[in-house]
Amino acid sequence: MHVRFVARTALVAALLAATVTAAPSASAADNHLTLRPSADGRSAVATETRPVAAWRLDDRNRSQRAAAWAGPYRGLPGPGVRFGDQGPDGSMPGAANFDGGDFSYLNTDGIAVDTTHAFTAGVWVLPEETGRDTTAITQTGIASTANFSLGTTTDAAGNPVWSFTLPSADGETLVTGGTPQAGEWAYLAGVYDPATGSARLYVDGAPVATEDAAVPEDTVLWNFVMGRDGNDYSKKRWQGDLADVRLWDSVIDPVELAELGRRKPWLRAYWPMETTVLCCDGLTMIPEVDHRADFLLGGDAHITTDDALADTGSVSLDGDGDYLESDIPPLNTSRSWAVSAKVRLRGTPDRDMAVLSQLGRQADAFTLRYRAADRSWQAVLAHADEPDATTTQIGAPARGGIQTLLLQYDERAGNVQLWIDGTLADSAPYAAADVWEAVSYLQAGRDSAADGVGAHYLDGDIDEVRTWAGVLSGEEINSL
Repeated sequence: MHVRFVARTALVAALLAATVTAAPSASAADNHLTLRPSADGRSAVATETRPVAAWRLDDRNRSQRAAAWAGPYRGLPGPGVRFGDQGPDGSMPGAANFDGGDFSYLNTDGIAVDTTHAFTAGVWVLPEETGRDTTAITQTGIASTANFSLGTTTDAAGNPVWSFTLPSADGETLVTGGTPQAGEWAYLAGVYDPATGSARLYVDGAPVATEDAAVPEDTVLWNFVMGRDGNDYSKKRWQGDLADVRLWDSVIDPVELAELGRRKPWLRAYWPMETTVLCCDGLTMIPEVDHRADFLLGGDAHITTDDALADTGSVSLDGDGDYLESDIPPLNTSRSWAVSAKVRLRGTPDRDMAVLSQLGRQADAFTLRYRAADRSWQAVLAHADEPDATTTQIGAPARGGIQTLLLQYDERAGNVQLWIDGTLADSAPYAAADVWEAVSYLQAGRDSAADGVGAHYLDGDIDEVRTWAGVLSGEEINSL
């Protein structure tokens, strides 16, 4: 007989005769923090409730353990787990990769949370495949049904869906919803609320499904595991990345789950416009802080230290063929993104002038510009990489002087927003069907006028250009 099976069988008898409870948590006063209004006034932002068990999974490559940042249990990885992958916020390291093989698991040696009472479990997941049953995290139990599990399954039509399972008196409660996408991060959270007799599944901070649930009080608790269920020969092994695993011994407020499920923006590129460097073939460039996408100077564009918009330098453009162009695409316009810049125009211009634009092959995915007809800032977003494509346009008055402009596309909300000096100035729906990836370069000080030729040259100064993957909150925008 298998040694591990003998040990587990002996333990079953002992556990069935005892009441197993998770370690006591901090008091409500210590554990639950205050809600505060967000800077844009649209919703409350919850500070984090401390979990009873948590693993960031941002351990260094070749780490022998996954450090616990809450709770007493470290994670013990099998040979099929690799630390050091990029996390959902772009941090490196920030996630653990599970190869889906026989040794693709991360065990702990204890019970993370008492699932016979109220609890919440959350994890960032990136599946490399969908269309089958997989387990991202679970508290395994000893019976055929786990104490709980979060992962993927398929619906009656064979389509992949996210899943949250709990034991019930006659088998299991299964809550499913949302659509997993291979290679894409999502935040899963399962909530068991015995006060309402319900189990809820959240995806990316939004509730997607609820089912009636009642976990039997005599459920035997077992160890917490990542990457597979409790069966050593299971076919439900996770293939992909996991990050930021948390378990709470309470029902977490939906506002806090929404914030936890918001993919934090990743600063892809930042040009402070303070220095230049001489490159190959005598080209002058303004370095990006991490040298990920330097700006090439065109025309007579140059850094000036006279009356800089921020810090000690800004780029001065004379409106007669001056511009900046990145040497690689610094943002993916087919997913959530944001771009910002400080700008100051000379006088009151009588012609249209571009501040920032992202080039495609035949059109600009977006142009952020000054429109002379009504003295406004305007964002124009093309619905296809075609010269005469339909566009979405938003705008607001330009008051003159130094202004900070930020344009962002929110994939989940399906809209675009124009922020001016930390205030939401305008927004409009922007459907996923109209979004496309502009594979060319970011320009500052001109656009391409949908014909591949530079146009609408800016007469003024530009500074502090940034691009992000993801969407900024009002609070984050106000901090720029």
